[in-house]
Amino acid sequence: MTDKTNLPAISLQVTELVLAGSTEHAEEAFNDAAEKFGDLAVVQVLDSLEPQVAAMHLAAFDGGKLSLATLLISPKAWAESLAFFAATWSEEMIEDEPEVLTESLFAHIHGVLFASEDPERRAALIHQALSTDWGTTAFAVLFSTAAEEIIEIANEIHARGAHNSGPTTSDHDVIPLALEIARTDAEAWDRVLFEMFPDWQPGENQLRARSEEGDDDEQDHEDALARTTHELLLRLRKQVPSKLVSAPKTGGRPSLGEDIFA
Repeated sequence: MTDKTNLPAISLQVTELVLAGSTEHAEEAFNDAAEKFGDLAVVQVLDSLEPQVAAMHLAAFDGGKLSLATLLISPKAWAESLAFFAATWSEEMIEDEPEVLTESLFAHIHGVLFASEDPERRAALIHQALSTDWGTTAFAVLFSTAAEEIIEIANEIHARGAHNSGPTTSDHDVIPLALEIARTDAEAWDRVLFEMFPDWQPGENQLRARSEEGDDDEQDHEDALARTTHELLLRLRKQVPSKLVSAPKTGGRPSLGEDIFA
C-alpha cells in the first residue's frame, strides 16, 4: 500500500534531479518508488509534478529507451506536459532544423502511445492529448509530413468509415498513428484535420496539400490548403504556456522510417 507521506519528498527529489539534467537518476527514483510502494506511487508522483518538469523528463526518453514514467504517466498528466514539449525551441531552430524537431516530437508521442499494448490506455492518452489545442497541433505537425497520405486516409474514412479503412499506398511512419486516432476518437481525428486544413468546409471544398513549387497563391482554387510543417511548428511553440517552474505540489492530482521526410 502506498505511503502518501513519502510522495511529496519523492516529487521534490525527482523535480530537482530533472531540473539538474539528471533524468537517468530521476528514472532511478521512479524505479525505487515502484519497488517500495508499487506502480500507483509512481503514477501519483507523476501527477503531482509540474507539467513542465514532466515534459523535461519524458523528452529524454522515446520508444527506444525504456522508461517507467513513459509507461505509467496518466493520460491527463501527459496531456498537460505536452504543452511544454516545444519550450526549448527557438524560431531559428524551427527555421533551420524542422526535420530534427519533428523527429523528436514523433519519437516522444509514438513512444508514449505505444509503450504498452493496452488499447484502453492508448485511447485515453489520445483523447486527453487531442482535447487540448497544443496536443492537436502536435499531432498535426506529425501528419503534415505526409499531407498527401493523410488526405487519402481522410477521403477513405469519409467514404468507408474508420474501421473499414486501411493503410495507404505509402508506408509512411505516421500512417498507423493516424489510423489509430481515427478508429479511437472520431472527434479527435476531425480536430487534427481542421488544424491541418484551417479553411476546410466539409461538403463545400476539398483537402489539398501545398505544391512543392510554392505557387499555390497564384492558382485559382477554392480547396482547403494544408498548413506546412514549419507553420505548425511555430504554432506549437507559441502555445507553450508562460509559466515558471515552481515547487512540486504536495497534494495529489493529475525510430522513424527513412521515408518520413521524403
